[in-house]
Amino acid sequence: MTFRPWRAAAVLAPAALTAVALATPAAAAASPSWQLTDQYTASPACFTTAGGTEYLELNLNGTWSTPLTFGASGLPAGGSYSDMILDENLTNDVWSTGTPPIPPGWSNGTGPLAVGPETIAEAYPVTTIPAGLKAGSTLTITFWASDGTTKQTESVPIVIKSSCARRY
Repeated sequence: MTFRPWRAAAVLAPAALTAVALATPAAAAASPSWQLTDQYTASPACFTTAGGTEYLELNLNGTWSTPLTFGASGLPAGGSYSDMILDENLTNDVWSTGTPPIPPGWSNGTGPLAVGPETIAEAYPVTTIPAGLKAGSTLTITFWASDGTTKQTESVPIVIKSSCARRY
């Protein structure tokens, strides 16, 4: 029997095409160039048994070219949140309240969001927890951010104490 290269190619080509198709994810499955950073697992948010409202910061790492919506879910009964963005004009060091969504920009995951020439921002799902939760109890809420295509989430553990020390 003689070896015919075209016959081997005809037999192996469908297998090669299948292998390439399986190894190459669809473009729609590409991961975004930004991520929510996990800042609360190592240092849970604290609320007192009296409840209250806290500005819990949302941190991002990477770049995003479209505005990002954000928020919180999984709050206990009686809990709520509202989105807030604080903008700082670095030229004259003036802070102002911006409106969601988060404008296109970038961040290193640990600080303000660079969202324009001479402008930084901070994003907060301002979270309210009701009074009456037992000291020593814990709960977990979820922060989310979306670019309209991808929605990412971050678990935010919360501890209930009789007193919470400020972090700053």
